Amino acid sequence: MSGIKRFLVLFLLIVASSCFAGQVPAGIFDEGEFVVFVPENLDDSYVYPTIIGFSPGGRGSDIISTWRSAATENNCIILGSNVIRNGMDIQKNLITVKADIKDKLALKYPIDLNKIVALGSSGGGMAAHLFSFFHPDIIAGVITNVGYIHETSLKQSKRYPRGKACAFLASPTDFNYKLMQQDIKFLEQLKWKCTWLEFEGGHRMAPEHLRSEALDFVLTSLQPAE
Repeated sequence: MSGIKRFLVLFLLIVASSCFAGQVPAGIFDEGEFVVFVPENLDDSYVYPTIIGFSPGGRGSDIISTWRSAATENNCIILGSNVIRNGMDIQKNLITVKADIKDKLALKYPIDLNKIVALGSSGGGMAAHLFSFFHPDIIAGVITNVGYIHETSLKQSKRYPRGKACAFLASPTDFNYKLMQQDIKFLEQLKWKCTWLEFEGGHRMAPEHLRSEALDFVLTSLQPAE
């Protein structure tokens, strides 16, 4: 009987180890300049679409709390920036953000460097647009919530990247609404795949179901970053 028990214990240990082998540790992780969210049941033999999110106040935790549900539905990793914020030299600091993603975070987490989506609300949305403009080799798509494209970028249509994806979350009573209407026309002329999702309430975050729809659209429309 003792031999049978030993066999059963060994068998259960083997089964348990096989069930958990290859899974990426899930949870929320503090990486200093980033807060990282990894959903459950990711396989470490694959790489996954990844969100790089910006908030007006540079609070990566806000990005996690806002986009966690949509990211989980799409097996998407989130990198919430603690650095990029309103009132700073965003162009300069985006260089560091890009380097950190490629040289640090992508070595620790299963990030698909060809499927990174930049997103944010208000000034964070503007930062997301800027990231795609200055670094099209790493950003494949954008989601902007009540945030518009900086006028300096709009003046450089020949330099602006082509053929990416963007979801616009806009409110008719928001003061950025007309600027965002101009932006979608601008990007569509550059062969971007775009969707326009409206909500009521003015300059605020779109409701969860529209955030989920926006992420679904961008992920299914992505072309590899180049």
